Amino acid sequence: MSEKINAVVCGVNFGSFYIKAIERSNKLALCGILSKGSEKSRRISEQYNIPLYTDADEIKDADVVIMAARSMITGGRSSSTVKKLLKNGISVLQEQPVHHLEVRDLISAAADDVKYAVNNFYRYLPGVHEFLAYAEKLRAERKVLRCRMSCSSQVLYPLMDVLYSAAGGAESFTAQKAADGAMSVITGEINGIPYFLDYYNEYTENIDSSLALFFDLKIDTDGGNLILTDPAGDVIWQPHLSCMRDDESNTEKYRSSMPMKRLYSGDIADYAQLYEKAWPEAMERSVLDFIGSEAAELKARHLRQCEMCSMVTTAAGAPVKIETPYTDSVML
Repeated sequence: MSEKINAVVCGVNFGSFYIKAIERSNKLALCGILSKGSEKSRRISEQYNIPLYTDADEIKDADVVIMAARSMITGGRSSSTVKKLLKNGISVLQEQPVHHLEVRDLISAAADDVKYAVNNFYRYLPGVHEFLAYAEKLRAERKVLRCRMSCSSQVLYPLMDVLYSAAGGAESFTAQKAADGAMSVITGEINGIPYFLDYYNEYTENIDSSLALFFDLKIDTDGGNLILTDPAGDVIWQPHLSCMRDDESNTEKYRSSMPMKRLYSGDIADYAQLYEKAWPEAMERSVLDFIGSEAAELKARHLRQCEMCSMVTTAAGAPVKIETPYTDSVML
């Protein structure tokens, strides 16, 4: 592609990560900011010498708008702006989470050739990318027995997106609460495969802060377990334990094999590297993949994943607000 893809970012708080992603890209160009006109948005507009739009109808030359402002499910009203953009023929990549009823409404507002998707840039981090590649190989070669996973409510959608890909889609999906508490246990099946989800269902005033955990995923098969420790962490293969007797064949080969094999080593040293490099790189890939995808496939996939999230949150019940967030600590 010789010409750059023109992108407008709406929302300059979390959207600042997308701005970094566009700034580092040789395929994307920042052509405007859509905002209510905050001081921060004015500074960014002046810094990059780009238009500051205060109404979606003002945008004419954008190939994509990245919506990084909150949707209804997190107390925002960005979806009304998304609908206006889609009706104007402008494709929109919307930051998660978004309720599946909102997604259904937005898809109905978009023409067949106008693209819309809920974004999960975490899947474009190297570790998650490697995990999904190994998961695809496992589906072809082994019998998948179950999936075990955990997440905080803020990152349920990214986890459901990764689970959807790891399972090869979601022709069937169910969710029921098995145990209550701050860490609810949700059980169900995806494509006939049982899953167990430890779901952290508390939040603080700043919904994006104080995550008690991010997300992890384990796929158990008849030959061993594939483990994603964290989106920025390791991918591990854990063969089944088998205590062999001395007179059995291949004893030395088994004894010399590793009980846990690291397939990918997370190489993110600190949060500075995560925010300044890893996230923007993943966001760039997510935007480029969105641009290169088919509109109908995007809409069907992301609607299904949002439905999966809704089923989990319905089973878990309303989240509990805590006044004092858990404090950070350093393990010595």
